[in-house]
Amino acid sequence: MRMLKDERGGILVLTALSLTLLLSFLAIAIDVGNLYFTQRQVQTLADSAAMAAALEVSACGGTTNCSVIQTAATSALTEDGSSAPTLFQQCASASGTGLLLTINNPPCALGASDPNNGNANYVEVVVTETKPSFFAGFFGIRTAKISARAEAGLGSIPPSCFNVTGTSGQTLTLDLGASITDGPGSNCGVYVNSTGAPAVMENSGATVNVSGNYDVQGSVTDNGGSYTPLPTKGPVVPDPFKNLTAPAIPSAPSGNSGTSYHSGYYSGGITFSGANTLAPGLYYMGGNIILNTGASITGTGVTIYLAPGAGINSNGLTSTITLTAPASALSNCAACAGMLIWGASTDTSPVNLDTGSNSSFGGAIYLPDAQLTLNGGSNVTAYGMVVAQSAMVDSAISLNCSSMPGGVCPGSGGGSGGGSTTISLAE
Repeated sequence: MRMLKDERGGILVLTALSLTLLLSFLAIAIDVGNLYFTQRQVQTLADSAAMAAALEVSACGGTTNCSVIQTAATSALTEDGSSAPTLFQQCASASGTGLLLTINNPPCALGASDPNNGNANYVEVVVTETKPSFFAGFFGIRTAKISARAEAGLGSIPPSCFNVTGTSGQTLTLDLGASITDGPGSNCGVYVNSTGAPAVMENSGATVNVSGNYDVQGSVTDNGGSYTPLPTKGPVVPDPFKNLTAPAIPSAPSGNSGTSYHSGYYSGGITFSGANTLAPGLYYMGGNIILNTGASITGTGVTIYLAPGAGINSNGLTSTITLTAPASALSNCAACAGMLIWGASTDTSPVNLDTGSNSSFGGAIYLPDAQLTLNGGSNVTAYGMVVAQSAMVDSAISLNCSSMPGGVCPGSGGGSGGGSTTISLAE
């Protein structure tokens, strides 16, 4: 008689094997899903860092991968809620745990295969993060290193030599005799971000004649002005200096002699009369600058920083200013390259410049929360770049990025007279 084989318990074994296999697949799915989610997060961080860094390319004054770019990129990561990254520069081999950030300006990670390889107007960012696994550790895979690369550069819109950043109300007023033009080959534009009705008031005889764009988000009230090109509603141009780090208060100046001034902290401001010379450096103003009738100021490599409550007041129309901003970072101000008159982000004190026909501002005038008034009758005064919350023009002014240190507008990129204040991801 044939013995029957006992198969009791077989179903239990098959069930256990099936559950083990199912749980293994589930564990793999959880780890893979977590890695995919982390990859998207890291890519977003890389994109944000690259775009923030690219916006500051021209603020480096011709120096690649400068501290301004590094600060913008690292700030973009921390503002997105990430921990402070370990920083590597210019195609360094990033190693370690945690969040790693490599900044390449110009791009170099892909070599000749990258069409922007060696182009200093682009910034390449590589973000790497090490993440622990949930279940892959049972198979000896306890961590996974996730990397993402992004590359950003400046668009093709001409530089905003005159950028009015206020977003509501009438932010640009052009009075009788006002004229905004740009110098030969500078290709400058005028941008008004206000959506007000009107955003721009052009009174009789006012003129805008620039080679670049004349973009107004709101409407223009024309009381007899003329403009070339006609105002259009183009893209909103962001504040090119938004991410700059304000300088710390320096020591009080020493060695001033008569009308020869040295850099440092002026708690009560300065009143200028007669002929005055400013030595190179940072002039940190805790009080107003007063320009008396007939005053003249000259200086090279100068940044005037207006602390909250400090402005510039003119007592006459015959003052003459001939100043040039630093071509590179100052020892006590990494962001001062190209910055000539810089108002604090919370400084609402107005800046009133009544200047003569020989005045020249070789640098950026940046007043993020203040009104700028430019007077001078029919005189023509040269400016490198103007960025203000609002502006009133009652004189003839000429804009020319080529008068900026390095020949470009900070934050605008491109070469002399070219570039844009808008940024986009290249890859």
